[in-house]
Amino acid sequence: MCENDAYPALDIVGLNRMAYSSEVRIIPVRCLGSVNVIWIKDALAQGMDGVFLLGCKHGDDYQCHFVKGSELAEIRMKKIGEALSSLALEEERVAQFQVAIDEYDKIPQIIDDFAALVEEMGPNPFKGF
Repeated sequence: MCENDAYPALDIVGLNRMAYSSEVRIIPVRCLGSVNVIWIKDALAQGMDGVFLLGCKHGDDYQCHFVKGSELAEIRMKKIGEALSSLALEEERVAQFQVAIDEYDKIPQIIDDFAALVEEMGPNPFKGF
């Protein structure tokens, strides 16, 4: 989760006592552009059921402190299918979403929808190895 918009928006979710799936673990990163595809592949190879990236929203008022980090991450996510196919995993286990800080009310639904999707797919076959 991007420290610029997404993580502060999650703080607002907490301040408003909005609930979301307790099965999700949040890892703040400076920018989604710094997230390497190999980190995601390693997380899935270690048994994580899914990974989603939540970053700054693109558009006219793009607020990325690292110029175009979320856009760079989006390009990388389009190429992750190759890494997942080498692990024989579904591409849906990895997703990327965008929010602006004032769209905090969307975060619980994003998290819950992704958690439900991953639960529907079942546990990662690498879990326990």
